[in-house]
Amino acid sequence: MQNGSPIIQGLRHVADAFAADLAVIARVGHGNDESFRERAQVVSFDRRANFSAGVEGFRFSAAEAVCGKYLATCKPGSVWNARTSEIAASPQLAIGLRHRQLLELVVIPLEHHANRSDFLELYFPRYETARKIDSFDLIGGTLSEAWKSRQLGLLSNSTLRGRRASGREKGGADILGVENPFRLSRAEYRVCLLLSAGLNNAALLDELLIGAATLRTHLRNIYSKTNTACQAELVQRLLSGRGRQGAQPGAGLRNNVA
Repeated sequence: MQNGSPIIQGLRHVADAFAADLAVIARVGHGNDESFRERAQVVSFDRRANFSAGVEGFRFSAAEAVCGKYLATCKPGSVWNARTSEIAASPQLAIGLRHRQLLELVVIPLEHHANRSDFLELYFPRYETARKIDSFDLIGGTLSEAWKSRQLGLLSNSTLRGRRASGREKGGADILGVENPFRLSRAEYRVCLLLSAGLNNAALLDELLIGAATLRTHLRNIYSKTNTACQAELVQRLLSGRGRQGAQPGAGLRNNVA
């Protein structure tokens, strides 16, 4: 980090050393502005996404869920441990943890700024022993000091490159493509398929036999995964074709969605 090497290389070394499936550096805003707090900068080494085609990289932080009211004041280098089933996670974070079958995590505060804080987060697919968790106390302070002496701008540049790469990879992707590039669930895929066929919300409720609240949940998840802001933008993306011709409701669901 002092010579400008990519953060992801350091994250991979830490993940390998502690047998973690996921290692994250997150810059999380704090204060009363919820929209600001949610705009976390995240760089991750995601063992599944980095080595499996079609798995989206992890872009969330659990620091606020784990540290709670101490988010802005927890001691740099201290160790915060939790089981994923115990934290009140946002829907997007909960989905990411569930899909990766991650059971336990460790959060280490690295540095506090005026309106944001930096964290190292490690996620594990198993419940770790107390001895393993205690071992983080031995390196927490060292990790914090190393982070404070990093080359300036390292995190911002890394997240910017990540956004650009994600845009290049997915900007022209077909939401309903056979590869299911946005990792839609079966229900989410079917909602998109019906929208692409011209059905309105009332017709969706009738076709899917679900309630309005469930439909809203599906749509929120779809917006998050496809980086669309609203239903109008989603429909526009779907109707633009992206190379699709003559999609029929229900066609390909079994093959396209795991």
